[in-house]
Amino acid sequence: MKKNLFSACFFSVVMFGAVSAQTLQGPAINKGKQIPSEAPATRSCGTMENHEMMLQQDPSLQQRMIQQEAWVQNWIANNYNPGQRVVYTIPVVFHVVYQNATENISNQRLLDQLQVLNEDFRKTNTDASSVPSVWQSIAADCEINFCLAVRDPQGQATTGITRTSTTVGTFSTNNAVKYTAQGGINAWPRDSYLNIWVCDLGSSLLGYAQFPGGQAATDGVVLNYRYTGTTGSSAPFNKGRTATHEVGHWLNLYHIWGDDGNACSGSDQVSDTPNQAGASGGCFTVGQVRTDNCTSSSPGIMWQNYMDYTDDACMYMFTNGQKSRVQACMAGSRSALQNSQGCVPVSSVALDAGISAIVNPGSTALCSGTFTPIVTLRNFGSTTLTSCVINYRIDNNTNQTFNWSGNLATNATANVTLNSMTTTSGNHTFTAFTSNPNNSTDQTSSNDQSQRTFTVTANGQSLPFSQGFESTTFPPAGWTINNPDNQTTWARTTSAASSGSASAKMDNWVYQGGNGQIDDMVLPNLNLSSVSNPIMTFKVAYTYWTNPYQYSDTLKVQISTNCGVTWTNVYLKFGTQLQTAPPVSSQSAGFTPNSSQWRLETVSLSAYQSSSNALIRFRNVSDFEDNLYIDDINIQTSTGVQNIMMTDHINLFPNPTNGVFNLNIALGAEQDLMVTVYDAVGRAIQSNDYGKTMGGMFSIDLTGEAEGTYFVEVIAGGQKTIKRVVLTK
Repeated sequence: MKKNLFSACFFSVVMFGAVSAQTLQGPAINKGKQIPSEAPATRSCGTMENHEMMLQQDPSLQQRMIQQEAWVQNWIANNYNPGQRVVYTIPVVFHVVYQNATENISNQRLLDQLQVLNEDFRKTNTDASSVPSVWQSIAADCEINFCLAVRDPQGQATTGITRTSTTVGTFSTNNAVKYTAQGGINAWPRDSYLNIWVCDLGSSLLGYAQFPGGQAATDGVVLNYRYTGTTGSSAPFNKGRTATHEVGHWLNLYHIWGDDGNACSGSDQVSDTPNQAGASGGCFTVGQVRTDNCTSSSPGIMWQNYMDYTDDACMYMFTNGQKSRVQACMAGSRSALQNSQGCVPVSSVALDAGISAIVNPGSTALCSGTFTPIVTLRNFGSTTLTSCVINYRIDNNTNQTFNWSGNLATNATANVTLNSMTTTSGNHTFTAFTSNPNNSTDQTSSNDQSQRTFTVTANGQSLPFSQGFESTTFPPAGWTINNPDNQTTWARTTSAASSGSASAKMDNWVYQGGNGQIDDMVLPNLNLSSVSNPIMTFKVAYTYWTNPYQYSDTLKVQISTNCGVTWTNVYLKFGTQLQTAPPVSSQSAGFTPNSSQWRLETVSLSAYQSSSNALIRFRNVSDFEDNLYIDDINIQTSTGVQNIMMTDHINLFPNPTNGVFNLNIALGAEQDLMVTVYDAVGRAIQSNDYGKTMGGMFSIDLTGEAEGTYFVEVIAGGQKTIKRVVLTK
């Protein structure tokens, strides 16, 4: 399909616009009546119908998918390397939902279906040789493997197949089959499994899928039992290609003709698939050239593509362009599947205990040399664990022992508090390992031990403290990065800086699937008592992507005076209060601030000046919006910053303006705020008393005024500053 430049209008056509009547036709729910098993004359996919329904339920989904598509295009352009093989393995669980023995299809049909998926996505299908010579060079191995899950969400052994009896005669594209309460079965976690529901969809609908970015509870693929697998399924859709087509949607591939109603204007966002007017149907002779009003010359349209509507026997290829989208999907919205344990067998060893994690000491520095270790004990064996010895030490010192007793089922865990330990200031290694499970020999020693390096800082670093991220070492010495999901996190960048050549960046733009995830940048322990009235200043740059504002990432500055046991917010902003620049929804590579798009923030720490060992962290809470930058962090006595001009706290944009401009004002504490606009001769043309506030984004409208220069007076906390703005029409 022709490759259009990405724009919002693509989604209004391809994803949300007119779809052929055949595509939109869905089966009626028919309870208790068996529908004839004859296959439809033409393939029918309910993915677009299902997607339209989900858009009605969640209108914000459209904006999210536009943003997701921009990320995909950027990743392909800047990160995809066709020569670098990256093979992903996806655990699959089949949910068979049946009303009778015919619908309760055999395990063998499901295994056959899994084999077809592996052959088609790895280009090992026997009919791959039928791809015309003109397209042989772009026929792709998508480098996706599928395995039947052997471990369920609770860590127990599974066949990867669930079976649920239902009273629902026929399901539809309304997702009912995905809910136990509606006659189906709830999904397994999508971050660990591809859910494939197999049920009765009526004789006319073959299946449907959910694109990446939708709700977790409904994520997956639904197949009509009639067209699942090979032996026993209904011709001409009896070669398992319905699953290949629908899993293609699940991996972010669109119909090859772009769902544009024969208008030749839609796009599947793939450059190496020929432009196609509409869906193909039926089957054609190998090598046959077919043209239409969008592609009227040889080699014609690509009716052999899995994302067309031809019969199973006549679809046998993906393209390199489609592969790039699949790989982008696995690197982005479905990246969590890389960490799935779904295809890791549950141990068949009877006695196998181990320390799976160390809770304390943690990743942040300890404020005292005396601490209480906490470790996570796990039963990796098939026999219930009732006792074991936990051995632990600091550095290479003598092991201490702790005799644990309890009751841990297979794969169950328990946090165990050990006896307290004392060590010196500096860097150390804590080691813990198990022995003697159930008073016998551990049968797998490789998972017994865990280690954690930690630092003891009895007294914090004296002030003043400053950091501008100019050194190439990141995080800086003494700092800690907390990245709970091991995905996108804080990093040093030279693409933007308030001063110097570098800053700290949180790339929320690429953080697909990171909604709600936290990432911390923790400063070294600080002695706030070393100065009077300590105060922190830093520069921030941020904007959100959705416009008008719907979602926003959040920045918090938090402090702990009890070695990280509890934390208190001393700064919290999101949305318009955090924004320092206008959103640019059409951007393809995320926000990079210019020199005028930074704002100085001031945070009083005087309430904590008695702490000689304080921890301070910058916490980003992602909403997959846009990039956040921090620079020029300074902590010192308030007298060191008393002469900072209030103008540093005010950002005015756009300037020049054609009528409406914004004032982004950040105050260090709640203060009375007054904003007055004067014309060039000193006449006050409007005045706004905002009362007590810490600031925010304020919109000023000059559309009724004449072109020229105006002056904006801001008075807050007894200080006054004036900004100039130029009005042009």
